[in-house]
Amino acid sequence: MRYLMLSIIAITLSCAQSTKKLIDDTKLTQELDSLIEVQDFFKLKKQYRSQKNNLSKENSLYYEAIILNRFNDLEASNSKIAKLLNMETLHLNDTMFNTLYNTRLLNHVNLYQYKEAAEASEHILKNYRLVNDSSKIENLENEWKIWTSLSSIPPQEIIKNEDATIPMTKDKVGLFNIDASINNKTYNYIFDTGANISVIKRSLVEELGLTYIESDFYVTAFTGEKVDSDLAIAKELSIGNLTFKNVVFLVLNDEDISFPQIEYFINGIIGFPVIEAMEEVRISKDNTISTPKTPIDYKQNNFALDGLTPIIAIEYQNDTLSFGFDTGAKSTSLYAPFFRKYKKEIEQRYTSQTFTSGSAGGIIEFEGYIMDSIPLTIGNSKTSLSSIQLHKNDIEADADHFYGNLGQDFIKQFDEMIISFKYSSVIFK
Repeated sequence: MRYLMLSIIAITLSCAQSTKKLIDDTKLTQELDSLIEVQDFFKLKKQYRSQKNNLSKENSLYYEAIILNRFNDLEASNSKIAKLLNMETLHLNDTMFNTLYNTRLLNHVNLYQYKEAAEASEHILKNYRLVNDSSKIENLENEWKIWTSLSSIPPQEIIKNEDATIPMTKDKVGLFNIDASINNKTYNYIFDTGANISVIKRSLVEELGLTYIESDFYVTAFTGEKVDSDLAIAKELSIGNLTFKNVVFLVLNDEDISFPQIEYFINGIIGFPVIEAMEEVRISKDNTISTPKTPIDYKQNNFALDGLTPIIAIEYQNDTLSFGFDTGAKSTSLYAPFFRKYKKEIEQRYTSQTFTSGSAGGIIEFEGYIMDSIPLTIGNSKTSLSSIQLHKNDIEADADHFYGNLGQDFIKQFDEMIISFKYSSVIFK
């Protein structure tokens, strides 16, 4: 009887511990989900690492797949997803399945696997339409047209046989420009990590002999305006002694990437997919870009990706804030989440006013503040910025959760900026 009673006690304790673990797991998953929702992947990674032993196996695989994606270990992320989906029993709800398949979609996009990206988009639209809002559905349908148009295009490749050094110039508005050659014709393009895909003006497509793909989709400019676009493929593109194959360009009408008000016209943009393929870029104060044949592991882990959007961790007032990372932006900007977080301090020190911002699609007015002496720290490097525009209200772009966007006014304070796409690190020297 004594042994039976002890067994009953043991079973009771075991059930109580299981129930407690389930409660803790639920609370923890809610915390992790909220960090994903606001695109705070740095805190997500830190929280997951400290608490992963308190997660069930399937939840651990689920969050690890997401984190691996955001920190650019795409094949490992796909491997975790496959392992999770092959489990005999899954307790994921439709929202989690939706996030999982969206993560797989992002992996395929960043691996230039367009056919698989189209299939992942179609799967989400077919099976998880009800857990996406109308805006997300519209974006998925629009992007599905892109990946479907590209489904027969081979993945982008880079040929890098040695270290490379690429000269840069600054144009009349202070943006970095580089020379790129297609079919032995060289033009100047903006070098912009903030451009999700490279861009070329329509009048150059035939001249450069690009493969033109007429499509039926739009891109959203910073102003929120929808701009019609097609696609074009450069079978080979050269930047210095680097060669890229199967480079995708968005084709925009010349007037959509022009600013006649200030007599500023551009040929196009070398965007994130090309820059990321270099694995590591070093941008020096003497206006040169260098990329080593073999990248270095800097172990900063202060750089993440949400799809094709670069995100950088910035320290401000002892907190880590997620900023967009846009080397094509002349100035750093602060967004509405920053205003909401520090509202009392801002309203006491500054007066609201109207200012303007512009990009492809035109110029638009915003209500906000001009802030002075904002100390920002990245890694071991710190500087203060002045005359920073702060948006009081959310902007109509994919930046609603970011606290701001880092621009060249921060970058130029240092002799060298190193971006390691391979090892998720940004260093300023």
